[in-house]
Amino acid sequence: MNDRERLKVDTQPIKLRIESEPYPKFLGRKYSVLIDVYDIKRKREYALSIEPQSLSQPIHELITTEGSLKNIEIWISKKSDDKYARYELSLA
Repeated sequence: MNDRERLKVDTQPIKLRIESEPYPKFLGRKYSVLIDVYDIKRKREYALSIEPQSLSQPIHELITTEGSLKNIEIWISKKSDDKYARYELSLA
């Protein structure tokens, strides 16, 4: 659980490989729940906050069905450019 750059997600789908289970990290003034991810196209490591409900629910379902998040590949994007837009997540 390194000090990875936080991934900024927009409307362009990004293919990621999950490299960790969820973990807490103190960011600024509060704890956030993150997972470590690897951007397959850019070949870069990031941390992804999974606090938004539109991410935490699908992530929880993956843990339930797969037993672990590690090494699962996903596509992630946002529905719109709005700051609070819902995330879309699917298995790659």
